[in-house]
Amino acid sequence: MPRSSGSRIKNNLSVASLALLFVSLGAAGTSLGLIQANTSNGASCNFFITYSQLINESLYNYNVPTCKLSIASATIATICLALLTAIELFSVLYSMDIKTLFAKIMQTVFFTGSIVTLSITTTVVSAGWGKTCFTYFNITSKHPDTDSGFHCDGPQYTSSGSGPFPPNGGEFITAAVCAGFGALLTILTLSFFIVKQRINIYVRPQNLNVQDEFPMTSNEF
Repeated sequence: MPRSSGSRIKNNLSVASLALLFVSLGAAGTSLGLIQANTSNGASCNFFITYSQLINESLYNYNVPTCKLSIASATIATICLALLTAIELFSVLYSMDIKTLFAKIMQTVFFTGSIVTLSITTTVVSAGWGKTCFTYFNITSKHPDTDSGFHCDGPQYTSSGSGPFPPNGGEFITAAVCAGFGALLTILTLSFFIVKQRINIYVRPQNLNVQDEFPMTSNEF
C-alpha cells in the first residue's frame, strides 16, 4: 500500500471516528442525565422492585446500590469517551498520528472502559426497570381493582390523578437505549482504531524496504 494511500485512509477513518465519538459521548451523557434525574442522583431507586418492597415501604429503596452502579458506570463511560474525543479531535485538527505505545494502550483502556461501563448501564437500567414493571403488572393482573397509578412508559400519577412525578419510565427506557447505542458506536470506533494501527504496521515496513533496497551512503557521493 502506498504511503499516500495509507495516510488518506487513516485520515478518513480519523474523521469518521471523531464523528462517532461525538455521538457516543452525547448518548452516554444523555443516559447519565436521565438516570440522575429519575433517581434523585441515586438517592431514590425504583429498580428491581419486588412485591415485598411494595408492601413494606421501609424496603422500597433497598436497591439504591443498583441505581448508584448505573450512575457510576455511565459517569465513567462519559469521562472515557470525553478523553477519547479530545484525543481524536487533536489528532484530526493537527493531522497528528499518535505513535507512542503508552498512548495507544491508554486509548485501548478508554475504549474498553467505555464499552464495558455502557453495557453495565444498559443491563442494570433495562433489567432493573423491567423487573419493577413486571412486579406492578403482576399485582394489577391478580388484583384488577387495584389502581397503583404506575406507568412503565411515562411519569407517575397518584390515584387521584395528581402528578406527574418521577420516575419517568419512558426516560429510563431512553437511558437504556442511549447507553446501548453508545456502546455499539464505541465498538465500531474501536474497530476503526484497530484498522488504523494495522495500516501503520503495513505501511512502515514497505518504506523501510525501499530504503534498504536503495541505500544512500556518503561513499556514493
